[in-house]
Amino acid sequence: MKIGYYLSVLFPLLLSSTFLSAAEPEQTIEQTQQGKLIWADLYTGDVKASLDFYTDTFGWTVKKFGTKNSRYHLLFDGETAIAGVLARSARRNKTENALWIGSIATDNVQQKVNNATENKATIILPPHDFTLYGKRAVIADPQGGVIAMLDLNEKNKVSQVISHKWDWAQLFSINTKKAASFYQNTFSYTVEEVAQSQNSYYLSQQDEVRASIVQLPASFEQRDRWVNFVEVEHLENILAKAKKNGAEIIYQPKSEQLAIIADPNGALLGLTEQEAE
Repeated sequence: MKIGYYLSVLFPLLLSSTFLSAAEPEQTIEQTQQGKLIWADLYTGDVKASLDFYTDTFGWTVKKFGTKNSRYHLLFDGETAIAGVLARSARRNKTENALWIGSIATDNVQQKVNNATENKATIILPPHDFTLYGKRAVIADPQGGVIAMLDLNEKNKVSQVISHKWDWAQLFSINTKKAASFYQNTFSYTVEEVAQSQNSYYLSQQDEVRASIVQLPASFEQRDRWVNFVEVEHLENILAKAKKNGAEIIYQPKSEQLAIIADPNGALLGLTEQEAE
């Protein structure tokens, strides 16, 4: 699988953002985390192959989510749950066998879904109880970018040990201005145009930059897509294992501690080097 991204002009934006600053102390997801990427689910056409790839490459472990729900698997990074994995339906315009969908911390999920509907989004999964963590919904924005929202149940002790290693999200968009307007009107992000970076925007909440929007290269299939970034230890080792296990390294800037890979089923995932404590 060869993907022509030509991303080199896009990543000065990501590198200049605050997500590579000092790591936040571990804490429960509170109001101050609103708008931040806090969770991700991998929808895959081959659950076993995906579980094998991520456990072998990242050293994560896997558990089924309860005895009555064998479809949903939880990936653990040490003692903390970091992601979910579940079978992906063959319906919808599937162009990859797998897709990572990131969840942003959101209060009042139903209101955000109402906003999204008014702003011409497609509701993929309406608000529902995500038994382990809280209330969740999944939407596709008007240009096809798929994103989830998650209102964590702070009274649930399990939610207090959710991984804090999801730290950034970047939307590659066919029309960045329209995308920025959608996320501003739907989620109340503050939008800031990136200096000296045409058609690129930061999305902020609680005075913190949470994500960015950049132009999707014309050489790529023209539909918006989010790429979610997770912190890993020893990035070079992870990349070597990923490549050995069938992944493709989509982008890895020289002398910078980040990369994007496509796993063997085509799911895009961003990686950043975890800072030393």
